[in-house]
Parts: sequence; C-alpha cells; structure tokens
Amino acid sequence: MVREFFAHYAFALQDEYVQGAAIDYLACQAKQAPGRWPGLADLSDDWARLLVLSQAIATGHREFARMGTRRAPGGYRFWLEQHAERFLQQQRRYLEHLGLLPVLPDLKALPPGSWAVQFTFTLAKPYLSQDDTEFYILDNPVRKEWVFKVPYVAPSQWKGALRAAMRRRRGYTTWEEESQDAQMMRLFGNIKGEEENFSVGRLFFYPTFFDRIGLEVINPHPRDTGAGRQPIYFECVPAGARGTFTLLYVPLDGGPVDEAIIQADLQAVVEGLRAMFTEYGFGAKTSSGYGVAESNLDKGYIQTRADRQPVRDLPNIQNYVSRVSF
Repeated sequence: MVREFFAHYAFALQDEYVQGAAIDYLACQAKQAPGRWPGLADLSDDWARLLVLSQAIATGHREFARMGTRRAPGGYRFWLEQHAERFLQQQRRYLEHLGLLPVLPDLKALPPGSWAVQFTFTLAKPYLSQDDTEFYILDNPVRKEWVFKVPYVAPSQWKGALRAAMRRRRGYTTWEEESQDAQMMRLFGNIKGEEENFSVGRLFFYPTFFDRIGLEVINPHPRDTGAGRQPIYFECVPAGARGTFTLLYVPLDGGPVDEAIIQADLQAVVEGLRAMFTEYGFGAKTSSGYGVAESNLDKGYIQTRADRQPVRDLPNIQNYVSRVSF
C-alpha cells in the first residue's frame, strides 16, 4: 500500500516549478495546492503530506524541502516549528479517546507482592532514537508509534535502558557477571542466548508518549578549514518535552514472594530509575549527554495492593520505599 501511495503522488515526475510550490503546500506553508498538481489537495492528513514531501530528497530540492533557506525556515523545518505541536496534540487526543494511553490495572487483581511506579518527567536534554520507517525526509528520524506517529519510547527500550543502568551501577561488564546476580535475573529475566529455565522477569514496562518533537543539527568542522559544510540533521524530542513513565512489577515467575525480597526489588528498581533518568540517560548518544531528565518529578506515585505513596523527587524516591506496605 505504501508503494501505491508513492506511485499515486509521484513527486519526482513533476517539473521543478511544481515541486517548489508543492513543498510549500506539503509543509503547510501555503494554503493552496499547486494549480498543476491539484491532487495534492486531497491530502488532509499532515503525516500523508510529510510522506509525499519526503520524496523531495531524491530531487534537486532536497535541502529546501528539509530546511528551507538560510533567511527563512521552510519545508520540514517550517512544519516542525509551526504545526508539529498541533499535530501531536491531535494524535494524543486520538490515543486518549481510544484508551491507548498507559493505564495501570487494578493491583488487587494481581498476585500478592505486585507494585507499580508511575511518574511524569521533563527532559533536561534532547532525546534521540532511531525509527524503522522505510522512507523519510531526514536520515535520522526519532522513533514514533507506528499508527499515530507520536514520538515515544517503546516498552522494550525502557527495559533495555533500565537494565543497562543497573548493570553500570553494579559494575557488570559481561553477561556472565549479570547471570550470577539472582536479583537481576528475577527482575529482567534471562540473559541473551539463555534457553534453559527461561524467564521474562517480573518487570513489565509501558510505552511513553511525548508531547513535542524537534530538530538537532550537528555540523562537523574539518580541522583544515574549520568550517562545516555538511550538517547532519537529527529529529529529536527536545528538552522541555514531557512524558509519563509507567512500570509494573508482578511476581508471576513462581519465585519467592517474601516481603523482604519484594522490598529489596523495589529499592533496587527505584535506585536504577534515578540513575537512568538523571545520570546515564536513555536513548541514543547518551554518552554525549542526550536523554537525561530533570530530577524533580511530579504527578507520580508508588502503588501497591495496599496503598499509594507519592513521588515528588526522583533522587529521594528511596525515602518512600521504607514506608510502602504490601
């Protein structure tokens, strides 16, 4: 179906004048479709327009379709600055109306010892990731939900990021070291390649949807000239964007459900969350400081079957652990 769509709206088959006018229309910079390509007026969805705009990277209008000119933003950059926020708000409303935003189940219906952590965070540095889209206006798009195209962190990404943060805190450099840690195996399941006594772990993660999308530009400067000529564009979730992190702990592996063990697991997880969000970061290029969140959190809590404890500050989240009852 994607190929048929691109064939129907074949950007490269239009002449240069129509292509230039089409870029303005597809980026919502012009209100009317080009007179010689009236079929573009049938595209009422912003994402469909961006798919057609992406074809411009195979023409002489590549940079104009991406950034516009030096004097004024145009193309995709104009859409990001002027229309992306409206588009994301609309898509998030669809998610909410369809009941697709993360909602925790009733913990009283889950096995004894189950608990959950949920809080809202704000990015202190941009978040980068890699999408698996087939064709896009930029070479480095941020990962988006497959249907609604909202930038997000998938559950598998959260699991990998938290596991990596806890590995670093414990000084593990090999999978063999982690395989000897009963708590890590209990929380995250078996290591890669392990087939005997397979377990998925007790932690279950929910997706996080962001409310903003932006652009990062890296312009390498050669030492001989000191002037960059080939900027690299990265789509990102910018600093200041907000998201909600949700995690569920359910002891379904047949292992011990002793309260001391569950308390220790909760303590380890919240310390790992503090390290992941405020020290190590999550996503791509974390070694360069990307993917770090502000330490102060709001609208968060630790929920157990028995009660709920508020979370106000991630670095101090462990202060609440001792007061949680199971």
